[in-house]
Amino acid sequence: MAAAINLRSVFLFWLVASLVISPFLVFPLVSGAYFYDNQRLIEFSCVLFALVLVWFQLIKGSTIPLLLSRPVTLLLALIFLLGLVSSSAAYSPRHAFFEWTNLLLLICVSWLVASDISAKGDQLLDKLLMLCGLACAAYLLLEIAVYISVLKAGVQPKLSQLIVGFGNYRSFNYVQTISLPLLGLVAARMPDRGRRFFWWGITALWWMLLFVSAGRGTFVGQTVAIAMVWFSLRQAAGAWCRVMLLAGLAGLVAYLFFYVAIPLLLGLEPFGLFFSTAARTLENPTSGRLLLWVRALEIIREYPWFGAGPLHFAHYGRDLGIGSSPHSWPLQIASEWGMPALLLLCGVLGLAMYKLWRLRTTITVRDQDTLTVWLVTGWAILVDGLVSGLIVMPTSQLWIAMYVGCAWGWTYSHSPSVKTMNFRSSVVPLIIISLAALLMMYALVNGIWPELKELSVLNASYAKDTVLAPRVFSNGSF
Repeated sequence: MAAAINLRSVFLFWLVASLVISPFLVFPLVSGAYFYDNQRLIEFSCVLFALVLVWFQLIKGSTIPLLLSRPVTLLLALIFLLGLVSSSAAYSPRHAFFEWTNLLLLICVSWLVASDISAKGDQLLDKLLMLCGLACAAYLLLEIAVYISVLKAGVQPKLSQLIVGFGNYRSFNYVQTISLPLLGLVAARMPDRGRRFFWWGITALWWMLLFVSAGRGTFVGQTVAIAMVWFSLRQAAGAWCRVMLLAGLAGLVAYLFFYVAIPLLLGLEPFGLFFSTAARTLENPTSGRLLLWVRALEIIREYPWFGAGPLHFAHYGRDLGIGSSPHSWPLQIASEWGMPALLLLCGVLGLAMYKLWRLRTTITVRDQDTLTVWLVTGWAILVDGLVSGLIVMPTSQLWIAMYVGCAWGWTYSHSPSVKTMNFRSSVVPLIIISLAALLMMYALVNGIWPELKELSVLNASYAKDTVLAPRVFSNGSF
């Protein structure tokens, strides 16, 4: 039992460390790897760690907290059963089973975080939130260094030079969708005014980077989510929402000073895409996504029940040359997993958000900001995900898993009691569990190994096309 506890502590440390180091991996972890490939490998290590940890706990025998209601458990089981059938019939079962396994293990990542928080409460939650905040602060230090070097060089920078550590600056926006409200929660939970002021300052600078990159989906997701939660919770959410919007305004002022006024004084154009947002929106409102959405609808029409297979938009949309996912989570699930799976997923999301919203009548005043942030983050992900690929990028997937785990565990820490199951299995179930773990491990490794061996060749030919369409790796189509 002590070994399992130590492994869980190591797992939580590695999960947070992955969020910290992902943008800093400027060197290839394997030959030919780009930023995105490095981040996929980091995520791979996290889900593989989660698989080993869950398997170890089950074979050793331990008390398992039951953190899912029966309806949600049934819905999730049906979703993954449908995904299993879809994967078996897909054009490339290897790719489909990799996606199926990866998403299932991301839920295991969230469950491991949630089970620890439900047992240890606010003490562990505050530590994890602080480490997430430090991940953002560390990236801000990197951005400050880049900003100073650009000013010293005296040349007009490209956006890829301003938003570093990601193959596409939109991948950074996806991370911001989750991390912005979490930073606001770190600030709100600080015990004294000085530290609250410091972390609200970090939050404002995080908003500043959003204005630099002009992430429309992230901005709409944040503002719509704040408005929805403010309206639904009213006074309980009002204080945090007001301060969060003020932090956004402060971030805009910081952007205008550092990225507009100072460059103009040096004879340069304003940095970033902020002032071209309106023109870009009028010229191309969907940023090419309309073709992706039409293709997703065509796939749904051809494969309505089980979809084309998990990950398989990357195959059926490859001729478009503009993306390996539909950039819309409903269209992605429907086209790859089928319409029944989408409806079941909507049921899971509806039950989860309702369970959170229902806590408004039982929590203390001290916990109102925390509930507000869980709801804002959830709605921001769902709104931004309607028009973006945040659910397919490895770093944003890890951030989502961390958010889900924290909100999930916090919710059950406020339950009168959490039911548990003492897992003491006989030989046959242990063999079945071990075999399932080995099959999942095989699906993960087999899913990436062929491309991993040829990453240099694939990315070299892929770079000539200059169109970033990542899914498993940077060269996402198959």
